[in-house]
Parts: sequence; structure tokens; C-alpha cells
Amino acid sequence: MNKYSNATCPVCGKPFSENEDIVVCPDCGAPHHRACYQSLGHCALIANHALGKSWEPPVDSDSEQDSPEVKCPRCGAKNPEDGIFCSNCGSRLNGQAQTGPGIPPPFQNQAPFGSEMPSYGIPYGDPYGGTNPDEEIDGVKVRDLSQFIGSNSAYFLSNFLRIKRSGRPISFNFSALFFGWKYFLYRKMYGVSFLILIVNTLLSIPSAICLYEDLAVSAGLLSGYSSGFNAMLLAAQICSIVSAMLSMALCLFCNWLYYRHCIGKIKKIQNKVFVSPQEYSAALTKKGRTNLVAICFLMMAYVAFCMILMPYLMI
Repeated sequence: MNKYSNATCPVCGKPFSENEDIVVCPDCGAPHHRACYQSLGHCALIANHALGKSWEPPVDSDSEQDSPEVKCPRCGAKNPEDGIFCSNCGSRLNGQAQTGPGIPPPFQNQAPFGSEMPSYGIPYGDPYGGTNPDEEIDGVKVRDLSQFIGSNSAYFLSNFLRIKRSGRPISFNFSALFFGWKYFLYRKMYGVSFLILIVNTLLSIPSAICLYEDLAVSAGLLSGYSSGFNAMLLAAQICSIVSAMLSMALCLFCNWLYYRHCIGKIKKIQNKVFVSPQEYSAALTKKGRTNLVAICFLMMAYVAFCMILMPYLMI
């Protein structure tokens, strides 16, 4: 409660006491009495949202003079005078990052899964990719998008801004090209991932049948190829072409699909009321980020399913 001890509710104008029930606007951080917020139905400072302004607690003039601050040259955030890196964007406060003979240049924006193209020129350690964290993309702040995306946020934010400004959904994501449905699952796009998995499974059935029959003939389990083998072989070739076209489409539209996914999920989170900014931030982290465990589990289940299903396809 120390943070709000000198603040007043913007609805009723009364100061906050030590044990009062307080809710905080997820957009600007303004505190309200819970009853006041619920009676009004929205933040009392909603006019500041369109201006990108955030609520700041009242500062005692004496304490402000005793604690000089340094303004970040990149994002403008205030930091302690003795700080080295910006607490908001991670940029160095007193110049460029140190380099030298014994310090190799950092490999920026590399994902732990896959290999999205690195965005060279983005400041090292900047999760916003050099973008103002208070800038909005389709009504969602860059700061919230970065928190939701997690790893490789600078890469995705640069692509999101390009999509927004140009209106063109096409860009390259080579992780989607090489890993397909597994990459979408990794990014928690479960609906898209399962749809791609189902389509890929159906497209692989003709090839699997041809392979199974060819192995059976080679091993002497079958006396010869079936009458429909040639037709099935043609179907397998057509399905391979369709599968390659699907992979290329995923490569070109993955960033746009993830862009729509992030915006939609964050707006749903913003419709909820949170007690504190920390709770809102935790919700972004929980609903966003990545899921490597789901990939391992589903891949094992997929292999087991194929092994069980294959004998029945030959009947």
C-alpha cells in the first residue's frame, strides 16, 4: 500500500487507506476503489489511454530532489542516477554497449526453437526492438506484446509493425517452414497447430500406404503389388506437392497469423479486471510465451497413433 498512500481515487476523490480493496487499470495503472471502479464500469482516466499516458504516483518534492534520476536516451524512461542499464528497455544509459578484442558481438534475437531471421541493428538486450514501448499496435501496447511474446520479441515486434504499416501479411519465418505444426504449437497457437497436423496426416496417408506395400513386397510378405498401387503412387506424388505448397504458405503467413493471435489474446486479457499491474503482467506471461513440453508430448502421441493406425490402412 505504500505506493498508493499519497494517492486518491479518481472517481470519488478520497485518499486510499491502508487496508482498502483497490483495483488497478490494466491500461494506465491508475488505482481505484473496487466499488468505484465497478460502479463506473471503466477506468476514470480513460481519456489518457488514447494519449498513451500512464498513471504515476504523487511524488514528494523533497524526496524527488534527494533522488536524482537519469532519462534513458532510447525510450525516455527515468532511472536511478547510478543505474547502468535502463530498467524499462534494457539499453545502456551512458553510451554504447562495451565491445573489444575479447568481447564478441552478441548474437541477437535467436530463438531457442527454430531459426527466425535475426533483425540486425536492433539494440542488444532491447525486448522492444528499438520501438517505443508505449506505442500501440491495433490498440495493444508494444510493452504488452513483448511481455506476451517472450523469446524473440524484438524480431516479432519489427514484423508486426511492418505488417501494420504496410497492410501486407506476407513475411518470411523459416521456423514455420522447417518445423510446421510443431512451431505453431510451440507458440501456443493450438488451433492452427492441430489443423495443420490433421491436414499433414491426411496428405501423408497415400505415401505411407505405398511405402508399407513396397516394404511388404520386398520382404516377401506380399506376392506382388496391388492393382491400385499405381493410382496410390500418383496420389502420393500429388499430396507431396500440396504439402510443399502448404509449408511455403506457412512460411509466408506465420508472422501474420501470430500477429492476429497475439492481438486477440491480449485484448481478451485486457477485458478482465486485475488487482495490480503485476497480476496483469503475470496473466500475459501465462497465456503467452512458448510451450516446449506440449511439442514433446504430442510428437510421442502422434508417432504412437501412426503405428497403431497403419495396419488398419492396409486392410
